[in-house]
This record gives sequence, structure tokens and C-alpha cells, in this order.
Amino acid sequence: MYYIDPFNYLMSSLLVFTTWDKPVHCTPDELAVFDPAPNQTCGEYLETYQRGLGVATNLLNPLDTAGCRVCQYTEGGDYLRTLNLAERSYGWRNAGIVVSFVIGIYGLVFLMMKLRTKATKKAES
Repeated sequence: MYYIDPFNYLMSSLLVFTTWDKPVHCTPDELAVFDPAPNQTCGEYLETYQRGLGVATNLLNPLDTAGCRVCQYTEGGDYLRTLNLAERSYGWRNAGIVVSFVIGIYGLVFLMMKLRTKATKKAES
């Protein structure tokens, strides 16, 4: 049902257009706070992670040796990737799907009205 719901495509296209390039600013409650390994800065401790799986994370204090603060996202596109919107072009694709759906529904209504009116208008002799 997820893939045939036009509301899904409408909302995803609106989300892509409004949030893709917007920077994310985490509040203190949303940050992951932890201490790095001894004798390492936060930047050194998370260096390999941020080059791999954590490429979208935002380390706020890379030079500190305690209380590392990490925000899960750096921009809106990082969040949208978790919603299966991997690229900005998905917004245009999904908007096209919505437009196609609307045109198709109007076409069906027009066709049904034509079929209905032709069936009721018969010539009398």
C-alpha cells in the first residue's frame, strides 16, 4: 500500500523541496554526549566513524578530550535519506507521479461521464 498511495508521493516531494539543503541545528537534548578513549580528542576518536557510517554526523567539539557532542544530521538531506529519499531528484520524480495520478483520475472521471451520457442518450423513432 505504501507505493500506491499518492499522498506518500505528495508529502515526499514537498519534504524534499523544503528541507533538502537546510542545515540542522540540534538542541542540547538531541545531542549524543560521550567521552572519547583516553589521550584522544573527540575528532581523533570519531575520525574513522565519520569517514564511514557516520558521514552525515556533525561533531560539534572535535578538539575536546571529554564530553563529545554529536548531532545525528548535518543537513535536511541526511534526515530524508532515512525516509528512502536518497537524492534531491526524487522530489521531482515524486511530483511527476502526483501530477500523473491527478491527470489520470481526471481522465477516468471524464471517460466515465462520456460513457454514462452516451448510454442514456438514445434516439427514439
